[in-house]
Amino acid sequence: MTEQEYIEFVIKQGQLMTTEIKNAIIEQRKLHSIAVQKREEFDALYGKSVELLKTGSEKFFEKYPEYRKEMESGDTKIEVADRALKLAINTPDKLKEITAKMKEIPELEENDKLNSEIAKASYDYFVAFTNLTDKINKDREELFSAKYKEKLSALADEGIILYFLETPDLPLLDDKYDGKFLLNTFYVNDCIAIKTMLQGFFMDNPSPSMMRKADDLFITVELLNSGYYRSAARNLFALLDSEHKKAANAFEGYFDKRKKYSKGHLRAEKIRGLVDKLNIDWETAAWEKVNKYFQKVTSTNPVDGVIHRNSIVHGDYYNTLLDIDKYDVIKLFLLWLNMRLIADLICNIDEMYDMFLQCLPGYILNKLHKNN
Repeated sequence: MTEQEYIEFVIKQGQLMTTEIKNAIIEQRKLHSIAVQKREEFDALYGKSVELLKTGSEKFFEKYPEYRKEMESGDTKIEVADRALKLAINTPDKLKEITAKMKEIPELEENDKLNSEIAKASYDYFVAFTNLTDKINKDREELFSAKYKEKLSALADEGIILYFLETPDLPLLDDKYDGKFLLNTFYVNDCIAIKTMLQGFFMDNPSPSMMRKADDLFITVELLNSGYYRSAARNLFALLDSEHKKAANAFEGYFDKRKKYSKGHLRAEKIRGLVDKLNIDWETAAWEKVNKYFQKVTSTNPVDGVIHRNSIVHGDYYNTLLDIDKYDVIKLFLLWLNMRLIADLICNIDEMYDMFLQCLPGYILNKLHKNN
């Protein structure tokens, strides 16, 4: 791709920016900024609570080991909530006794004071998250034409998965721009398009796992820029596995014991069930394409025209399947980005349910105390 071709593409992209699309982008950015801020506020409080509980619980059970058995967590989240409620309702004196002793531990006392702040922060974040996702879903319904969606589907069948788009601001319907040209737009100017997309995943105070992922993403872009395609692909396969596992592990342990999904096809089945329950046409279509291409790249037997994970990850250096190009790597980037967004949506909703369940026993007890 020449510099002139890319400039013409950018100009064409700008011409697609109707007033409706511009307004949608402005509002989405505003809501995204709010959601990020609320998430960081929640994470800071929750992280502090986790550390206080870890240290405080160790001190408490060291001082009062006789309470360990009756305060052990159940096998499921429902059992944990049920145990807390039964202790409070059936043996209120025992609850008062335990509560009084917990106040002797400074960390547990401090954590108790944090609970109301955490509850408010989680509520504020989930409101912000819901507002953002509702806006994106509404814009996708109203701004994406049937022809544009058909083009997205056709490109995804080529491994060019663009379902991360929140507004139709790429000139996909212009026959001048084929799949290879579109892939090149992510590569020009030192992969500036990829770097721009990844910025949204780098928070000011990331978790340790996200810091590691950010490191791998950063170096992967540099490897792609420098022509080290196999090394870039290996990193992306690791990142893809992480998101695949993260999504499959959501909504576990509520009613039954937490399951482990060691096989890729079992994880895919679990994720498909969760996506179906979301009942969002866009996410359903996106997952169908993501899963289809992910199965191709991770298949035991190579698929013609598709990068083969096993040959690259396991170092089959005598195999010409290792001779991949920048287009293979960019397709993996797009695959990862789409999978990451689906996993984030699923996990955010899972967190809402989990936080609600944690707050439920306390809410019920407060109601009971008020009624009595």
